[in-house]
Amino acid sequence: MGNRISISFKNGNDESVYLFSHWDGMDFKKDALKFVDELYKSINTECNGAVSNPISRLEPNTVMINFINWKFPKGLIKGNYYLGKDEEDGDNSDNGHFAIKVEEKWN
Repeated sequence: MGNRISISFKNGNDESVYLFSHWDGMDFKKDALKFVDELYKSINTECNGAVSNPISRLEPNTVMINFINWKFPKGLIKGNYYLGKDEEDGDNSDNGHFAIKVEEKWN
């Protein structure tokens, strides 16, 4: 039995690819929110608030790739996680989909 969920990152009308988890359930969403908090701190520290590159502009696909790097810093991802182009491209039947709005905390 799974605990399926999917997340994406959204900024305005732009949305990232979807990342699905078969087993993590709502803890996956909590991890994504924790990552976003850490991301804001990193951008403030490393970019001094300058909006000069895709991560400081919070472009959703760049945020997603940084989340994947943060969550899985090394090693193989063996099957609990996979990417999809939209909500219908995977199974999130237990917990649904959550679009994490990155612009809300930034503005």
